[in-house]
Amino acid sequence: MKITDGKRTLEINIMTWNGTGYGPDWAGEYFNAGALPYDEEKNAYTVQDVQYCIDMAEGTGEEGARCKYNDDGELVPDDDTEVFVTEL
Repeated sequence: MKITDGKRTLEINIMTWNGTGYGPDWAGEYFNAGALPYDEEKNAYTVQDVQYCIDMAEGTGEEGARCKYNDDGELVPDDDTEVFVTEL
């Protein structure tokens, strides 16, 4: 998914390792892309702060993309989920 804040534009992908390779990118779902404004000129979704989005996606806390609940119901880092960021 491409995002921009007007200063930076980047491609961000969130994918989970399934044992043999990475599953589909789910960054659009994580960032609720359908609710974001779309910049036709940059061909990217517009966000307020690109760095904040990176930090959130890489987070292992409750709102981060790199966390999961273990069998005991505890929130733990998900080592199988990776965030890939490419500056454009």
